[in-house]
Amino acid sequence: MHACPQCQSDRLVNNGSVAGQPKKLCKRCGFQFTRTTPHGKLLTTKINAVLLYLSGISMHRIAFLLRVSAQSVLNWIRTFAKAHEEKPKPAGKTIVLQLDEMWHDLKRKRQKLWIWKALDHDSGRLLDWECGRRDKATLKKLVDRLAPWDVKLYCTDQ
Repeated sequence: MHACPQCQSDRLVNNGSVAGQPKKLCKRCGFQFTRTTPHGKLLTTKINAVLLYLSGISMHRIAFLLRVSAQSVLNWIRTFAKAHEEKPKPAGKTIVLQLDEMWHDLKRKRQKLWIWKALDHDSGRLLDWECGRRDKATLKKLVDRLAPWDVKLYCTDQ
């Protein structure tokens, strides 16, 4: 039995349809709705997407395997990164910092997402990262956050 999501009344009548889904109208409160089941993917699907990405599989391949869009996979990865962001604290020693970047195209090759990574050259440990465009502003955000580290030399992966 369906119930109104607002007032939990069972006094519902059909009220047309939208995109092939029947609309319902609550006779008690006048609320109109179409979906009675929750939408979105399960948490296990989102966790699997993040684990696959951390294993080195591309966003497009993950999207294909899970039958979702690459944009959804990107949003799940961003949400996970913001929730579990644990960057190491400055150790007080002088380091050589290696800057590297990766990119992913979203829908079009002209619309690229760049992920800038700052790695400790000696240990290979990830110190910080920044997502954005491949421009001076994004790099400046990353370099400003690396100011507490006593960086003597910046280099690339080559």
